[in-house]
Amino acid sequence: MALGIGASPENANQPADLTVNVTGMQYAWIFNYPESGVTAGELHVPVNQDIKINLEAKDVIHAFWLPEFRLKQDVIPGQGTELRFVPTRIGEYPIICAELCGPYHGGMNSRLYVQTQADYDLWLQSQVASQADGSQTVATADPGTRVLAAYAEQVGVNPQDLVQLHAHHS
Repeated sequence: MALGIGASPENANQPADLTVNVTGMQYAWIFNYPESGVTAGELHVPVNQDIKINLEAKDVIHAFWLPEFRLKQDVIPGQGTELRFVPTRIGEYPIICAELCGPYHGGMNSRLYVQTQADYDLWLQSQVASQADGSQTVATADPGTRVLAAYAEQVGVNPQDLVQLHAHHS
């Protein structure tokens, strides 16, 4: 079993409603939705659903912190961890790296969007459509993305994921 805050004992053997794989790397959180293949730079989840977050670090120790949820989990290279929770309030919440992970640690943050099921479904459909488009490549991405792409490969992150992240934050 993965380390971290997992399902309650009565739900331990039950699958979560939504699983998201989260990768921490200097200096970003990357969110992958395995059922749809979507990769994003922010976390979107439907309200009142059981959410399982599989965490991994590619380089140094990070700490995935959701202050408003009172959840914080260390993310250690080579050691998978998980968080499992049920968000009960629609809203936008900060995601912060709470472990000093290098000189740009202060910029390693993202957002959690807890949405109605309908709004989450619309967001997911828009992501699937735009990522299926594939119109932007690493070669045409902004200079920062091209620089990060070289390092991403070294730590096992698909450089194309970085392009998708930039495309959705522009």
